[in-house]
Amino acid sequence: MKKIFLLLFIGFAFSGCEKDDICDPNTPTTPRLIIEFYDDANPTVLKNVVNLKANAEGETDTLNVFNGVSKIALPLKTGTTDLVTKYSFVLNSGGTTENKDFFEINYTGKNVYVSRACGYKNVFTLRDTNPIIDSDNTIPDGKWIKGINIETNAIENENETHVKIYF
Repeated sequence: MKKIFLLLFIGFAFSGCEKDDICDPNTPTTPRLIIEFYDDANPTVLKNVVNLKANAEGETDTLNVFNGVSKIALPLKTGTTDLVTKYSFVLNSGGTTENKDFFEINYTGKNVYVSRACGYKNVFTLRDTNPIIDSDNTIPDGKWIKGINIETNAIENENETHVKIYF
């Protein structure tokens, strides 16, 4: 009888224990926009950027200076309504041939449930009309971005290229 009582007590004592709710660091979270750079003269060849400074509009700190890479990842503002994220891209930042273009991304967001431990993440869809607008306020230097190709409107993970830029 004591053994049965002891087994029941142990069973009830541990029945309230649950698996730890810790989000695995490998779980995909809100994706960033993946941009690859290509040679405008030879559109199948990746081209490395030189001292590309990316600043988000309204932010005082530089997001990053990319140098010697052909692929970058940029965060987008989160939310669920019509969203706009604007960046200034300064090629050859700090050099004598510095050239600034403005890059505006227009999209919508959607919350997607990941798990109890991880909560929600945002996924994005580029708008059908004017999903990306490239401009340049400085006429003398001209636009360094010669072309933009949208590879996919769905930004759901960072495993694929979303936008290709030719320069």
